[in-house]
Amino acid sequence: ELGLKVFTSSKIHKPEICQHYPGHMMERSYSGSITALNLLEDFDDEIMEHVVDGNPVETIRKYFPETWIWDIVSVNSEGNVDVDVTIPDTITEWKANAFCTSTDTGFGLSPTVSLQAFQPFFVELTMPYSVVRGESFTLKATVFSYLTACIRVSVSLAESTHFLATSVEKQEESYCICMNERKTVAWAVTLRSLGQVEFLVSTEALQNQQPCGNTIVETPEKGQKDTVIRQLLVE
Repeated sequence: ELGLKVFTSSKIHKPEICQHYPGHMMERSYSGSITALNLLEDFDDEIMEHVVDGNPVETIRKYFPETWIWDIVSVNSEGNVDVDVTIPDTITEWKANAFCTSTDTGFGLSPTVSLQAFQPFFVELTMPYSVVRGESFTLKATVFSYLTACIRVSVSLAESTHFLATSVEKQEESYCICMNERKTVAWAVTLRSLGQVEFLVSTEALQNQQPCGNTIVETPEKGQKDTVIRQLLVE
């Protein structure tokens, strides 16, 4: 964000992956943790049941536009129109407004409205927009949980012939995450191919009986597995 660039032949990364994030990251996604907790109330009756068939309910997210809905539509005689849209896969708060023109009344501008895109268990990737082939960077996957119980999760990066990835820290089979907590897993990635390279990261809430400290873990029925697919430009 400061525009600082470092040139070195050495690999640079923090010796420890900090698990505490400043509050502004939460505001970027949800406009505050209170909003996330309010949204979670709508999920409580559904997500805290145990899985009975053992098959994970998976969400696959790969559509992450910076802006959304740039449509020109005609309204009816009452000045109304219904537009069906599919919300993108970004976990965030969208803000939208509209303007209209008329030969009779001129120009009109609507107030801004908000739409929350939310799920109580998900993974988010931190990566650059583009890199140079042969260059190394740190790919971070942060798992967020707003479930009302502790869960054990696994985090995995799919292998690819287009890059070489090694864990920055010793990777565990599972990680414990309780309500309003997050866990970051990082890989040192070196690109081998040119063009758009795809990264696929999955996190899954496991049916694991190992407790989180003294707390019994639970497995959510919905949102049990979240997969994110992002592309990186290699030049």
